[in-house]
Amino acid sequence: MNNISLSKITVRYAETDQMGVVHHSVYPLYFEIGRLDWLNQFDLHYHKMEEDGIMLPVYDLHVKYHRPVKFGENLIVKTSLNNLPDVKIKFNYRIFNEKQELVTSGYTTLVFVNASSRKPIKCPTYILNAFQKIKFD
Repeated sequence: MNNISLSKITVRYAETDQMGVVHHSVYPLYFEIGRLDWLNQFDLHYHKMEEDGIMLPVYDLHVKYHRPVKFGENLIVKTSLNNLPDVKIKFNYRIFNEKQELVTSGYTTLVFVNASSRKPIKCPTYILNAFQKIKFD
């Protein structure tokens, strides 16, 4: 199974600031699109996890801005994992423009949480099982 998902995004006008570039606050939304697409390829959907009583709040977020991005540009978000999750799962992101230039990179760490108790839990077995065929670099 592929450890990388590719998500296509076209920058919307509302995502830009007064200088005409994508506002720094938008990149976590792009990361979320990549993360959801990555999970979907394993047939793991947030709404299903929530129905199962599992929440995945963001524990930390890191963003590095390499190049500005403007309205109308087409981007590709490459999302991957470095290793199997335990209580936390860390997603890596690299965003490229149409010229294949790296424009943004970063990561998010999320924590598996029991929805009822609001306490951290280990990654559920069915999720780990879905990831067993991943080939890590």
